[in-house]
Amino acid sequence: MKQFYIFSLVFSLLLVAVILWPGLLINPGSLSEGHKKLDGGCLSCHTPLFGTPSAKCIACHTSDEIGLSGAAGGILAEPDSVTALLHRELAALECIACHTEHALPGKGPLLASMDHGFLASELQKNCTACHEPDIPDDLLHKEAGSGCGECHDTKRWESVEFDHDKWLPTGLGSAGNCVGCHKPDRPDDMLHKEAKNACSDCHSATAWEPAEFDHEQWFRFDRSHPAECSTCHDNPRDYRQYACYGCHEHSRHGVAAEHREEGIKEFSNCVECHRSSDEDEAERLWREKRKGER
Repeated sequence: MKQFYIFSLVFSLLLVAVILWPGLLINPGSLSEGHKKLDGGCLSCHTPLFGTPSAKCIACHTSDEIGLSGAAGGILAEPDSVTALLHRELAALECIACHTEHALPGKGPLLASMDHGFLASELQKNCTACHEPDIPDDLLHKEAGSGCGECHDTKRWESVEFDHDKWLPTGLGSAGNCVGCHKPDRPDDMLHKEAKNACSDCHSATAWEPAEFDHEQWFRFDRSHPAECSTCHDNPRDYRQYACYGCHEHSRHGVAAEHREEGIKEFSNCVECHRSSDEDEAERLWREKRKGER
């Protein structure tokens, strides 16, 4: 019985505190900029024990005016037809299903959270009714038209499932003419300039990154030579350039002295002889090079 009295007392005190000082006890955060004038007037939007009924929202914001007129009834200087269309479609939905007007402490305003499942099925298929301004101005999207759902989903717009085999025959180009679509994506370095259209030598159509680059045709990696590109290639404008000085002899002069001791005068292109850390291989390649020069 004593516990019941204590519980009743605590509950009563909390209830009185909520009624007298709601802003201190149950306010989840500051209001958004558009609702600042309602600060402290919780009952303008909330009904005790019943949350935030849409009836209170549409007392100021009717679905026919959202995006076209302000809460005071005046026509907006820049009406938003997309917002107007969206809210007409959602007229029967509770406003709090998408909106919250409070910001959590230390965070910015919580904006609308859109669930496309609330839309009528016809509008769900017609992405361009709302997203036409977002469509990139490139050949691929011009060819695709309004079939956004074939690559995109409504949960995450940038998580794209793209089937190259489906789109290449439609006039976008042929397999191998990657630059028909990807020219703006090509890095501005000598390696890619020399590669011309042969993107498929390194890249695949299923995962543009990482690229499969056959480095062994120039140099084979091993325990002594880890595959850290920047160790040797320190000029991002031309990855064909490289230097071994970072690890070997530490300077051009040091490399020159080491090779001249062996009677080697031409050593500007290390990988002509050094295809790995195998010194026997390097000596064999050097002898073959000298033989070919005679």
